[in-house]
Amino acid sequence: MYDPFPRALCSHNSTPAMPRNDGRNDLYPQLLRRMTGHGDYDRLLWVLTQKLNESGWLDDFRDKSKEMARNADSISAETMMTELRPQAEATIPPKVQQEIMTMIRQYLEKQVEG
Repeated sequence: MYDPFPRALCSHNSTPAMPRNDGRNDLYPQLLRRMTGHGDYDRLLWVLTQKLNESGWLDDFRDKSKEMARNADSISAETMMTELRPQAEATIPPKVQQEIMTMIRQYLEKQVEG
């Protein structure tokens, strides 16, 4: 069955992982609660998934994951995620990154204005 929410992009159960703490993330939990509560996070994730699928990124990442699983004698899903996540994040097409970041900025601006 096709999973519309690639696990490389989010943690378990389609809930985003906390960002790296660089001192600017004090509002992150509040914004995440608001986004998930109103369905905005799901809409954003759906758009991201569609853009990644259109660009061929999902197929490429799925192929890399399958290849890694075939070549390893015994590898856990957690180990695969740990090894593949940096590469997955680094290969997201810049155009997709920019479109999603624009959507996030627009959402944040709307929240600040409202």
